[in-house]
Amino acid sequence: MTPRQGLRGPLAALLTAVTLAAAAALTGCAGLRDTVPGCGDPLRLAIVAQSVPGASYLPCIRELPPGWDTSGFAPSQNGTSFQLDSDRSPGQPVTVRLTPGCQTAGASPSTARAPGVLTYTRLGSISPRFAGTMYDVFPGGCVSYRFDFALGSQIALIEQFQEAVGLYPRQQLRLVLKHKLGVELDP
Repeated sequence: MTPRQGLRGPLAALLTAVTLAAAAALTGCAGLRDTVPGCGDPLRLAIVAQSVPGASYLPCIRELPPGWDTSGFAPSQNGTSFQLDSDRSPGQPVTVRLTPGCQTAGASPSTARAPGVLTYTRLGSISPRFAGTMYDVFPGGCVSYRFDFALGSQIALIEQFQEAVGLYPRQQLRLVLKHKLGVELDP
């Protein structure tokens, strides 16, 4: 772990172990679904937090509705991404990506998904498919959700992926790591 990542104490060793487990999962030694961070998994959330050190929120899976699955968990120094797949929209996953920022020009304001978050939606098409990108913008970061659904099922599918993906406050993660593991997450 580098100083830029900002981890101190035994968390660095724990995160190394989790990263190795994630790498094993991505190479086929375990199920991919297990690698995408759940909102109750502080170690995997810490990996996401380090991918965008200034992000005040982190995307995570609350609970998947029936017919949905996750894949492609990819943390890096430039952000984190993963996909949500629905059996009602095969071959058209929702791509979820945390980055330090995003361009929302041309997007329309939507109902905010968390305190201090600005949510926008930019539609690329409404027919023959309902496709576009939703953005959650907050201090230090942005989560984008790229979607492409068949007409007729789009409203239910959008509601389902919005319910499935939560925004976990970085400050809360910092407190959980300190309380449960006695380690600090910087910044």
